[in-house]
Amino acid sequence: MLSNILIKDHKGGYVDFKPFMPEDQLTSSNEVIRPLPRQKGRGHFSSFAVCKGLDIGICRCRFDEDYMARFTLKKPFFTFGFCIKGHCLLQGSSLDYAVPMAADRSYACFFKGREVERKIKGQQEVIALAIHVSIDFLLNLLNADQSQDAHYSDLPGRVIQNRRFYADHIMTAQMKTAVYQILNNPHKGRVEQIYLESKALELIALRLEQVFRTQIFAGCNTAMGSDEMERICRARDLLVENRQFPPSLRELAGHAGMSHTQLNKGFRAMFGCTVFEYLRKERLAYARMLMEENPADLTWIAYESGFCSSSHFAASFLKEYGIRPSAYRKSLPKGGLMR
Repeated sequence: MLSNILIKDHKGGYVDFKPFMPEDQLTSSNEVIRPLPRQKGRGHFSSFAVCKGLDIGICRCRFDEDYMARFTLKKPFFTFGFCIKGHCLLQGSSLDYAVPMAADRSYACFFKGREVERKIKGQQEVIALAIHVSIDFLLNLLNADQSQDAHYSDLPGRVIQNRRFYADHIMTAQMKTAVYQILNNPHKGRVEQIYLESKALELIALRLEQVFRTQIFAGCNTAMGSDEMERICRARDLLVENRQFPPSLRELAGHAGMSHTQLNKGFRAMFGCTVFEYLRKERLAYARMLMEENPADLTWIAYESGFCSSSHFAASFLKEYGIRPSAYRKSLPKGGLMR
């Protein structure tokens, strides 16, 4: 779906971001690989043309310097994104705000315009996956039976009419598993095409269910300037970095250069919850990640995540995920989810 990609070079100008192989020599999986220029860091971007109207993009890079790229789109599309590590900003020509992407987050957005910019700060590793779907693809996917789930089938029309859409949530364990399965895809040829399509559809379904379950749609199109978005993201980053011993709401607002009322309002608009509701969810997501990676005692995990007691942690985990921490740990495959 991307007709052209330009990358900002060390002189401040934009040059073509060339793929690893010519378009006429693509592999059977229709994968295009773009290695990150050596002066920018290490790693590569790859994209898969899975089927008509559905592409998958993957970033596996360690950025030594700031990175900025400009994309020209063939046509508007919806993006479902999933970030494992790092953070960046996307800016569309039809948007008056930046779309942030951060670790352990899933997001959905729609770009009406044809030009998009991606900005990534240096000195960080970014591992992320994005699923791009055309308007027609999503319409066909959701309009299969309009007599049921009308709120889903009506989504593309409402979004297109509003010209913008953005929703950001914590990645669920199911999403994370599917993302790692795509990142570690062992298949080739036609089987790979089928596998990637099935996993992409699974992630789209999980993402749409998450958006509507939290009833965030009404607030996700709230107009917000890029400066305000960046201030809120700075506050969020500080909150996440200090999840065990977080700053007070007033301290956090002061760090962002906002009043605590403005900050809470901004969090509601961007994330569908208050600042400390967000903190609770982040603590639970971090605890879940520790459980998936670490065989440590659950009491230690509770305190490490910022909960005052293991009983409080267990009750919060059950309320958020519908399963007790001990039962969730038992349900994990041997060796955990991380590969």
